[in-house]
Amino acid sequence: MAMNNLPPLYPHPKSKNETLSLVHGIYAGLLFCALAIVWYLEYQQSTMPMIELAVLTVLMLLMFGFNVLACIQVKKGNNEGLILSRVMAVLMLLSFPVGTVLGLFSLWKATAKQWEK
Repeated sequence: MAMNNLPPLYPHPKSKNETLSLVHGIYAGLLFCALAIVWYLEYQQSTMPMIELAVLTVLMLLMFGFNVLACIQVKKGNNEGLILSRVMAVLMLLSFPVGTVLGLFSLWKATAKQWEK
């Protein structure tokens, strides 16, 4: 029996824009980890005023939520997912160096030539 006839180990229908969706998921995970580290350090040292910590937490959770939403919407291949992905990619560019690389890659994958409708 030839190896080419074996079914895939985890059969699932291929969704659109899987790579771009994965990038948004990775960035969301990085944001969540960064927030956990900030909270841990604040618990240890208490150097930041509570209002600043609250504002930072809300902003990072919003970024986390929008990246998760982009991760889901991009797989559908609709225009809404494309716009959200591009907006989040531009915001990723501000997170030097890892976010910048992921943002540039996301912008490239969200071009008309790379986008899968």
